[in-house]
Amino acid sequence: MSDEWKAWNKISGNPLGKDEMGEFIEENAKDIMDPSPAILGMKEGTKNQPWENRLIQTAAQIDGRYGQLAQLLAMSKQFQVFESSDLEVKTNRDTGEATVHFMNEHKDAQGKPINIPNLIIIAIPVFKGGALYRMPVRFRYRKNGSKIAFILKIYNPEKAMQAAFDEAVTTATEGTSLPMFKGSPEV
Repeated sequence: MSDEWKAWNKISGNPLGKDEMGEFIEENAKDIMDPSPAILGMKEGTKNQPWENRLIQTAAQIDGRYGQLAQLLAMSKQFQVFESSDLEVKTNRDTGEATVHFMNEHKDAQGKPINIPNLIIIAIPVFKGGALYRMPVRFRYRKNGSKIAFILKIYNPEKAMQAAFDEAVTTATEGTSLPMFKGSPEV
């Protein structure tokens, strides 16, 4: 496995503090790819590269908005969330039915709803010396009291792993002219 693959998979899905996230992004900025104009515009088309259309389709499926490296770095330096909470309880005294509705809203310093990108694109090799694979990474935050945790999670890494494995098998088969055997280790 490549060092990049190991690094991104190590933090994938794990909450990071603001400073931890900033340090990770700075150390691995070379892996982050700014979205192309087609991706930012979320416009599929025949003029796009196939990988652009795949990333656009992925974002459309998961209600994603791609962000840029500069946005992530800015958030790692200063990110404020103002939270308001409301509680509504309704009871039907005739039937005893009750509904409880909790509502938390996160706003920025100007009182506007927070609208941050929820996807970034990384381009990393799966295997050392291998081809780069462009993958979306979900970007989320969670507020817990006065603390904020950021979560970066590679979206569908198995797909890139399978493509890299298939590519390695093809390269080995063509390069050696030997039969390829696939199996599993003995117990």
